[in-house]
Amino acid sequence: MEAEVSFSRTMMIMYEDESVDIRYGNGTQLQLSPCGSEFMLVKGSVASGHAHQIPTRVRQRTRFTISAYKEFILSALAFRNKYASQPYLPKELFIHCRKQPLQSINMEVEWPSLSSCEAEIGPENETIIKSEDKRNVLTLSPSGEEFFVDYECRFSQIVHQQPQHLKIGIECSQNKQQSPIDDIQNAKKLSLQTITNEAKPEEKYQSITVVQHFSCHTVAPPWCYPLSLARHHWTARASIPSDCQKEKTRNSKTDQMPNTTDLGIEARRFRLPQALPLICPSPHLHRFISWKYPDPITPKQPSQNFLNDLVKVMWCQGVTYRILEKDVPLIEVSPGDGSVIRSNGVLNMYFTHYKPEYQLGQTNVKEVTYHVNGLPPDIPGQLYSISSIVSWASSLLGRYQEAKNMRIMATPSCLIQHNVFQPTMINGNLTNPSSFSLHNNDKTIKSRENATVMESRISEVRQRTSKEIQDIDMFLTAARNT
Repeated sequence: MEAEVSFSRTMMIMYEDESVDIRYGNGTQLQLSPCGSEFMLVKGSVASGHAHQIPTRVRQRTRFTISAYKEFILSALAFRNKYASQPYLPKELFIHCRKQPLQSINMEVEWPSLSSCEAEIGPENETIIKSEDKRNVLTLSPSGEEFFVDYECRFSQIVHQQPQHLKIGIECSQNKQQSPIDDIQNAKKLSLQTITNEAKPEEKYQSITVVQHFSCHTVAPPWCYPLSLARHHWTARASIPSDCQKEKTRNSKTDQMPNTTDLGIEARRFRLPQALPLICPSPHLHRFISWKYPDPITPKQPSQNFLNDLVKVMWCQGVTYRILEKDVPLIEVSPGDGSVIRSNGVLNMYFTHYKPEYQLGQTNVKEVTYHVNGLPPDIPGQLYSISSIVSWASSLLGRYQEAKNMRIMATPSCLIQHNVFQPTMINGNLTNPSSFSLHNNDKTIKSRENATVMESRISEVRQRTSKEIQDIDMFLTAARNT
């Protein structure tokens, strides 16, 4: 297996449930469970192997992976953590990485006020905003359409659940007439009773830097304010036609952010995302939602749940494709040169390419519109093929919409199970976990009601799934031949 580490990745996929599927050039496949705590590796073919030999499968806990698979796992975790709602950070895998002592156990970050904020300009004309302590960074791309964050996060910890305390807290919120303040106080008590840390004192309060990649059209709450600062400075340097700016104002979520006038310290302080627990509280769900491999005995028969797992992010040949979940789903493409290509909502046959250009200290964002049936021809020497990227993005968006329309019953997720028993953090404050738990119970009941209907459509799903896998195989074959 050591020799197989050198095989390059051909495709990385994160599904809606945040499980990860990575394909390698020799046919090796690696999958991470949604929580990141467990993986399955299916070894690809080797030159000396028999043509009909059944692939070897390895299933292990991520934190205890052997050295032969460590590079695989670190690469998979980096991709997962880049796009997941919460990172998974087992300290055992980051022994040689740079660690930082925590300045605050609450993991809060304070951003500067508008008047005191001094943006830095990166080597590629990025707009960089740093927190007051300079330990957390937001980088807005030259196009103004996507951004990256580098923030410190505490390593994943061991969490001990005490169902009796959680049950009491939830029953109290359901059966007693308590004020919202009482519910918050109960949630705080539960959180103190259910979380313990077995790490040594000197290791207990260490953190590591996490890098994440976001679209400006889907912004998580902790990043709304610093992004508004970055956009303020970016707009001052950007040269954008007035009609294009109006279009951005109507469509971009960043323009719905709070006013960037000087705010008080509390309004500029946000709680950073926390790492997932070191040990998954629902490992029994992994076999239902993750290991999406065909039966090795009948390799032509696809797994029936493949189509039910909606794609969230896909990386292929250096290009990132991201589905933006809205009333009308969008697909956003990051080719890697600072530009962004995005579908146009209901007019999903049209794509807009936001291309930053630099002139005399200003960033001019040129917007080019493509139609799927009239894409520009490839030019020798260009960094990537517009035609290939837009065609593939359109196909992926179409498959996503088809899969979403066919999806009747939500797939159970260990992440949902984890969140049911965890207090929710909003702007640094704890809220009652019972509200989330009642919401997910409703979803569970509805899912059970639809189970019978789902069974009647399994054959249809299998047929469509087979077509999906064939399309992906054809794409990979074509990519290898180019």
